[in-house]
Amino acid sequence: MSEILIIGLLLITALITLSFKLLPLFVKLPENNPFINKFFEALPYTVLVLLIFPDIFISTGTELFDLIKVFAGIGVIVYFSLKKMGLGGVILVSMTVILAFDVVKLLFKI
Repeated sequence: MSEILIIGLLLITALITLSFKLLPLFVKLPENNPFINKFFEALPYTVLVLLIFPDIFISTGTELFDLIKVFAGIGVIVYFSLKKMGLGGVILVSMTVILAFDVVKLLFKI
């Protein structure tokens, strides 16, 4: 690649990044908009799902018990998220459920 192309790509990338950082200075969002409030409430869960969800299916085995464990963990996350439990509590409960499945698997040698 030529140096001019690399410099051009760096400038374009810098302008895009800078525009996203300066956008809140020029755009004022309404404070009592229910759609925007729900969007920001769901944002931590969305990021958590995007980071962890693909790895869930790769890190578990392919046996039926492992798949049941994965779907039980997902079900617990969905249930407690809909009940408006805090993000830390949702993570703690889902990890406890998955740990309980692992303990049952070790005890019964499934």
